[in-house]
Amino acid sequence: MQEYKIVVLGPMGTGKSTLVQALAGGQVVNTDVRNSDPAALKASTTLAMDYGDIPLPGGHRMRLYGTPGQRRFAFLWPILLEGASGAIVLVDATSEATRTLAISHLEAIAGHSPSLPVVIGLTRQDSFSVSQLGDCGHWLQSTAPSLPAIPVDPRKPQQVLTLMDVLMSQIECQSLVRALD
Repeated sequence: MQEYKIVVLGPMGTGKSTLVQALAGGQVVNTDVRNSDPAALKASTTLAMDYGDIPLPGGHRMRLYGTPGQRRFAFLWPILLEGASGAIVLVDATSEATRTLAISHLEAIAGHSPSLPVVIGLTRQDSFSVSQLGDCGHWLQSTAPSLPAIPVDPRKPQQVLTLMDVLMSQIECQSLVRALD
């Protein structure tokens, strides 16, 4: 039996909780509390983590951990990354500020496990302008040129599954390389 631990990181409001809920079919343990940050336009925010446990074919399991996005909870990121099989970093592609904040999540991964398979999910595609597309492309090229970046709407399970397919392919490739060494 194989167990996969997937950690979902990203700034506040990028869709981490929604993505975990979409994959886990709503069967999620969450630690959402009322949002007290007036700058963030959302009613609640994750305090510790979201958790989903998903049975896979063949008796395998996927355990999903959604992290809190605020920088003050950065101490949790390495704890949740311990033993991870892979990570997803969600980035609001329309927000330069959010892209800048996402760098700290990528740095946490690189500092904890530089060879960890990672996929970037670009959210908020529905309100994307041409200039934002160029800005986001430049950000990706300068920040994470070797990481796959996939447009995703965390509310749409099929798009989330596509993102997961890319991450699972990376995880499987890494396992094959290790087996050949």
